[in-house]
Amino acid sequence: MSKLPSAAAGTPIDVVWLKKDVRLHDHGPLLSIAQSNRQCIILYLYEPDQLSEKTVHGSHVAFVNEGLVDLDLRLSSGNSEPTATNSDIEGDIYEHKFQCITVCHAGAAFTLRSIHKQRPINQILCHMESSHLKSFARDKAVRRWCRHEQIPIREMNQTGVTRCLSDRDDFTTNFNKFLGQPIHATPTKTQLDWLRARLVKIEGDGIELHGRCHSPKKPSDMQEIASEFRCDRVQRQYGGETKAMEYFRSFLSSRGANYSTGISSPNSSWTTGSRLSPYLTWGHISLRHVIVTTKQKQEELRAAKKKAPSTPSPWLRSLASFQSRMHWRSHFIQKLESQPSLEKQDQCLAFSHLRRQPDDFNEKYFEAWCQGRTGFPFVDACMRSLIHTGWLNFRMRAMLVSFATYNLWLDWKKIACHLARLFLDYEPGIHYPQLQMQAGTTGINAMRVYNVTKQGKDQDPSGVFIKKYVPELATVPDEYIHEPHKMPASLQKKCGVVIGDGKGGNEKKSKGIFQTQQSTTILSTKECICYPSPIVDEKITAKSAKDKLSAVRKKDSTKREAEQVYLKHGSRRTNGDRDGAKPKALNSASKRIKVDNAQQSLMKSWSQSQNGGASNEKQEQAKLPAGQTSDCSDVKLLHSTENPVSASSVSKSPLITSLFSKQNNANKHAEQKEWNCKACTFLNDKPLGLVCTMCGSVRA
Repeated sequence: MSKLPSAAAGTPIDVVWLKKDVRLHDHGPLLSIAQSNRQCIILYLYEPDQLSEKTVHGSHVAFVNEGLVDLDLRLSSGNSEPTATNSDIEGDIYEHKFQCITVCHAGAAFTLRSIHKQRPINQILCHMESSHLKSFARDKAVRRWCRHEQIPIREMNQTGVTRCLSDRDDFTTNFNKFLGQPIHATPTKTQLDWLRARLVKIEGDGIELHGRCHSPKKPSDMQEIASEFRCDRVQRQYGGETKAMEYFRSFLSSRGANYSTGISSPNSSWTTGSRLSPYLTWGHISLRHVIVTTKQKQEELRAAKKKAPSTPSPWLRSLASFQSRMHWRSHFIQKLESQPSLEKQDQCLAFSHLRRQPDDFNEKYFEAWCQGRTGFPFVDACMRSLIHTGWLNFRMRAMLVSFATYNLWLDWKKIACHLARLFLDYEPGIHYPQLQMQAGTTGINAMRVYNVTKQGKDQDPSGVFIKKYVPELATVPDEYIHEPHKMPASLQKKCGVVIGDGKGGNEKKSKGIFQTQQSTTILSTKECICYPSPIVDEKITAKSAKDKLSAVRKKDSTKREAEQVYLKHGSRRTNGDRDGAKPKALNSASKRIKVDNAQQSLMKSWSQSQNGGASNEKQEQAKLPAGQTSDCSDVKLLHSTENPVSASSVSKSPLITSLFSKQNNANKHAEQKEWNCKACTFLNDKPLGLVCTMCGSVRA
């Protein structure tokens, strides 16, 4: 071991600035100082400007605190591998005294400046962060100060996202290069012992830092967070690298086998899902470690399959789907990195006026949605699940946004902060692009309006999830669990629940039995528990919203603007019949025709034209999904109900030819079962699908 470096006041030191990367494995900055001989500080900051962000919740801070304690324990003990003993401090983290990490409640530039005045900084090592606008502003201020003081700052990549990406087509190449780089080794016990010996002792070395925290700071003591949001969620996941590794190991060893089939249901996704999202968000596990380790598991499974090809296993399909989502994650973060303004404005500005007229925002609807009191049991169960646990599977999150932005006609910007506070895994780079995609304001994605009642029946047919989180409906028969407002008043009385005004779907209200209630107010009578009737008509509100968005999408000005959005954020690879051309976002309907709706009629027309079908025969009409319209002549050809066209004219349409070319190509590769979207990299599990179920792009 080398001789300890001088602790003299003028001796330069290195600073590792921890942000959303509180872990020991695959951590370039920590490995760098572990291999160095220079004195150093490992710094974490509760930054007032970041805590004041409206998306912050006490559960986020508590999760981070658990990660800080876990890392500090490993550094102080020299334990390079996470073990179960590291999590024994659960429930007592605020008694922990930091031994190796210097924690302050102060701004980044202010603290670094203070350190530099007392001990010159040789270099700052950290990870690049792609987050909200306040984070961007903070990083710019720090870099500006570093340039002024001529201090090198090394921001290492941990997500595969490229800063200042000049061409969107380079994203995949850069991402693959990132994955191909060796994972940073975890420091050995010897290296950690040497690192501890070189840590600057703040008080002992005469350094004074404002806001120094010797123990984790409780969210309840952070004045920057609004008082109503300083609480925790008692049923959330526990933070820290040790817990992250436990989840990952159990996923690869057992839970992940049914990932692809179980991830859509809120009942099964709790166990079949990886549950790594909060650990990835806060940096308690490395994305590259997850992808590379999963790839190794896939190779092992393929080798085993060669030895026993007749043995069926869901593993390979499930892990392929999981890997797709890991790539998809960075794909979306890149969008925000390339255009930080997505946090505040619509990706396609042509939609900026929608949902923002004087009478558009309904405060009662918003409050009912936030509280899980909309009268739609599946929606309410999903919202209450988030309130209790901070987690929900992706499909149900998308459904909540769809219901809010279409059925309730709420502005995505109005609901963004509420959802961010609910999501323990709140990742701005995913949050804002996804909100806009689900709200239909990107200009380049399909309109995605979820039928929430159908979703409930599909994903929770017996109402198990509903009854868990909406206990008012625990006694409601399965027949009515998804539409309890249709229960007769007599059955409501028998079940001990009042739905809306208690009149029931088929019977008149009996005098003196039920009390009237407001639909969004939780009330109870001596005999019954109350649950609201639906606050809107699902079908009418969905149609109205789709009509409004369709009217904007059809405009030539919208199509031109959508072209620019596509150029900035879409993939423009040369693929087969696309011939390198940009798909017209613009011809949105033609880009997103769903074959499962139009395929039969088109197939018949195609068959007739190929066989010289008689022109006098009754014409087959193919309709687009409701709400998807376009000025494209090809789409009008398909969509017209007033002037049926001949099979031969259909067969000559470039659009139809393209569609059947794609379908024939899909049929040839049906054995593959899955295909990757070239636009968003998502792995689709419908072998004959012509459009991506994630982003709506046409299959290339």
